[in-house]
Amino acid sequence: MRPAICIALLGTWGCTGALSGAPDAAGRRDATVDDASSRPDRASIPEDVGVWPPGAPGCGLDSAAFCETFDAISRHRGRAGDLDNRRWSCARNNPQLPTGNGATIAAGPATVTGCRADVPTRVFPDSDALICDANDAIQSSHLLVAVGAQNYGQNSYRIRQPFDFHGRTGRIAFDADAHFENLVLGWVSIAITEDPTPAPSYSIGGPNTDNDEGGAIPRNALEIHFRDNCAGRAEPGHFTVALVDVLHDFVDTTLPLDTTTCIVGQAGHLNHFEIAVSRSHVEIYGTDASADGVHFGPLQLLFAGDVDLPFERGYVHLTTHNHATLKYTEHGEFGYTTPLDAWTTRWDNVGFDGPVVGGWREYEAPDSLVMGTQAWNLHNGVVNVGYRVADEAGSPNDVIHIPDVDPSTATRASLALTGWYNLFGSPPGNWVLRYRVNGHDWIEYRLDADEIAVLTNTHSHGSTSQLLDVPVAQLVTGDNTIELTSRNVDQGYPPAVANIDLILETP
Repeated sequence: MRPAICIALLGTWGCTGALSGAPDAAGRRDATVDDASSRPDRASIPEDVGVWPPGAPGCGLDSAAFCETFDAISRHRGRAGDLDNRRWSCARNNPQLPTGNGATIAAGPATVTGCRADVPTRVFPDSDALICDANDAIQSSHLLVAVGAQNYGQNSYRIRQPFDFHGRTGRIAFDADAHFENLVLGWVSIAITEDPTPAPSYSIGGPNTDNDEGGAIPRNALEIHFRDNCAGRAEPGHFTVALVDVLHDFVDTTLPLDTTTCIVGQAGHLNHFEIAVSRSHVEIYGTDASADGVHFGPLQLLFAGDVDLPFERGYVHLTTHNHATLKYTEHGEFGYTTPLDAWTTRWDNVGFDGPVVGGWREYEAPDSLVMGTQAWNLHNGVVNVGYRVADEAGSPNDVIHIPDVDPSTATRASLALTGWYNLFGSPPGNWVLRYRVNGHDWIEYRLDADEIAVLTNTHSHGSTSQLLDVPVAQLVTGDNTIELTSRNVDQGYPPAVANIDLILETP
């Protein structure tokens, strides 16, 4: 059983305790998740923002709407590997020609050490999010994320429970191995997006940020990236916040940083972070790396600034970024004697406070998980997670299944996904994405002006986050199918989709 952990949170104190639930055969405890029978009657609660009941204490928060301590491998598995796919939506992306050489949004092998005895040395999706045993540096079970996707790979984990900070300052707390060596290797970030769209990225220019990732840009979001190496201001191993970005209709506004306060990072060790966010102000705190993952030093203010967020309820994403580890270590750069095939980070004690927002259900489509044989830099073999989208003149390439759906009481439905489109050929204003649900009539989606603008500014590499309306009446109980085709989209590098979730709004 995990010991209770007490940490200071912006002047208050809270503790996390052991999870309930009977241990399985391996001695692990499965995290308990509220189901419909254990929730209060939502029918009598209006849908106005801020009326949902507060959460119980947890993850160092007095009122945790969400708390995850990664104590157990979940029996409810999906794209998020060892995590409970009822609580977590996993998204993987690598936007630089992801359908080249026969791939379809692919990840190569990721070397993993120091996790559990039953974990192989190299892992692929969906086994690249692992609940690891305690060790000397992190003396509790925790999450390990290994990103084998290159140029520019990311594994992003969205908490399905919405984070509501309407009319208040909300708080997010988490521990992460945020050590930073060099921009071209990898880093971690936290994002809050208004929509449940996957794999948030950014689209800005300027020193150290001009096109250094590329990816799917959320419509409205707050993103915080930890990757500044404090060069010239601290000893090696120190880092701080490198990017605080507010996105409004896909347009980035970066906040000025004072990077004089740096904290110490160490590979395999956790820093503790706390973020205080309201619609008009953000503060970011962090500690030096902990020796044991349980006790942390004093919080230091890394950033404080005013913002103008266009939303007050959204979704929290944890992301591990792999810029291009193989490319930049294959010749022994940065002290690596063998090429680094993945960027690996560890996370623990993730939570946010506020009301426990109801009125939603989510279901996921699995990754395609088709093994490929094309070369991946120094290795052969990749695993595809995406699905190719054929031209409308032919048949759909795939029938994508979303199992175990309960559409009862749903008032609205949408598909959240990552799309990738070849920017050569017909301009984006002519593109049409066609999709149908359970064999019903085709629905056509055209990009709006804001989406076209962000796709054509050279930073997204053709990757985009999309939220598509679905007629509730077309959904059925149990297995639902999705088919996609396209019109006027270049098929030289075929378009593709991935990270598909069905989101239902309910009373």
